Amino acid sequence: METTREVPKASVKTIDLDRAQVRLAALDVEALIEANHPARLIWKLSEEFDLSQFEARQKSREGEAGRPCWSAQLLISIWVYSYSMGVASARAIERMMEYEPGLRWLSADQVINHHTLSDFRVGHQTALENLFAELLGMLDAAEVIDMTTLLHDGTKVRAVAGKYSLHRRKKLEERVKQARQLVKKLDAAAAENEEMDKKRQAAQSRVAHEALSRAQSALKKLKKKQAQTRASERDQVRVSESEPDAVKMKHPDGSWAPSYNVQVSTEAKSRMIVAIGLTTDPNDQHQLMPALERVKKDCGVLPRQIIADNGYVSRPNIEETTKAGVELIAPWKVDTSREAGACKVNGIASEFAPSQFRMEKSSQCLICPEGKKLVAIGEKVHYSVRRKIYQAKAADCAGCERRAECCGSRSGPRRVHRVMESEAMQQYLDRMQRPEVAQLYKRRCEIAEFPHLWTKGVKKLSRFKVRGLMKAAMEATWIAIAYNVTQWMRLGLAAA
Repeated sequence: METTREVPKASVKTIDLDRAQVRLAALDVEALIEANHPARLIWKLSEEFDLSQFEARQKSREGEAGRPCWSAQLLISIWVYSYSMGVASARAIERMMEYEPGLRWLSADQVINHHTLSDFRVGHQTALENLFAELLGMLDAAEVIDMTTLLHDGTKVRAVAGKYSLHRRKKLEERVKQARQLVKKLDAAAAENEEMDKKRQAAQSRVAHEALSRAQSALKKLKKKQAQTRASERDQVRVSESEPDAVKMKHPDGSWAPSYNVQVSTEAKSRMIVAIGLTTDPNDQHQLMPALERVKKDCGVLPRQIIADNGYVSRPNIEETTKAGVELIAPWKVDTSREAGACKVNGIASEFAPSQFRMEKSSQCLICPEGKKLVAIGEKVHYSVRRKIYQAKAADCAGCERRAECCGSRSGPRRVHRVMESEAMQQYLDRMQRPEVAQLYKRRCEIAEFPHLWTKGVKKLSRFKVRGLMKAAMEATWIAIAYNVTQWMRLGLAAA
């Protein structure tokens, strides 16, 4: 039987790829991005700013010798645009300028060195603060922001330093000693070997001196902290060797890391950030009044109301906000653990804790859980707070079946201290009982935490890219400007 042989098919004809071929390509920079692209809108907005403070230190001037420099308007636009995309690395921006359309359009398809970008970001503190205030002025003039009600909240942001850079005193003293030995060794080697590469020698010496300076700064900071700490806890004090300003803080996920506490004040109408600050204090309680001072500085006015969580509530804060004419709306934080601890020490049952004694308005006496009266017998100042002392009759306590549970280890009749609240405190407590205030407070989470969600959740800017309190504060300001500009575009005001 005769078989049919298949004829082999010819190979597929493909287009030849010649990557060695040099091509001349025409590029229309204006066509890289559309008319309403964020880069164009940011550039247009930056034209309205007064940039004289950014340009004051520039030595290159028209009509004089010297190389031209990148304009402050361009560098500001690049940083605002980059932060609005969630890019905070100068090296990443330099790489992206070769292919990202918005950055290519801003720089006219030229690449800016990452050193130039980094130096500009942290090189104009006062000018940057004024730029933030100027942007707020423009938003206010456009009736975008309403300063009647502000919402305030803080968030912990990780520093550049890692948790393994935290050391105790003994370790830091060893690091300082090692750094000094290395500097001494490099200086001696440079003196003996004159033929050594000068650039390499200078680089090694610079790195060694910087390491010594950081270690010395960390040791100095640690000694200062130990002086402010109880003797029994001084051995546990740690400071970051690579970033002494950063403080060990706990984050919402339960982790610990060297961090800074970012304080953000947001207005309720358009959710614009009207003030931003940075602190190394993990506690928010002392940050409310500094926040109001920043609002006054940047916006020129104080709000009628400020809404915060219970971490900002204290009697001093209530007194100070009332004096400033600002209504504080925040739930009072009842510390039941302290009362429970005191009852346990004195052998008093929980049902006879001081908070269980109710005030009888008609007689202005306290009524104990067993129905006996305690009358006022005097006053005292305890922890800078005036308290009224109430005491039961000796006969009432002596004849009470539950005397042991109520009086505990005390031999005499039961005494209870009650804080004598000031007028400002009474107004605050009455205010927090009103239903409309309770409804207003429900908006706190929605508005006050929105900038944190945008920064850390959407843009993934959960860690600073620069070291030190001052530089981190400047980066926080850049992020706040980028956030406000993003909201400005979201509201459609850029096209107006």
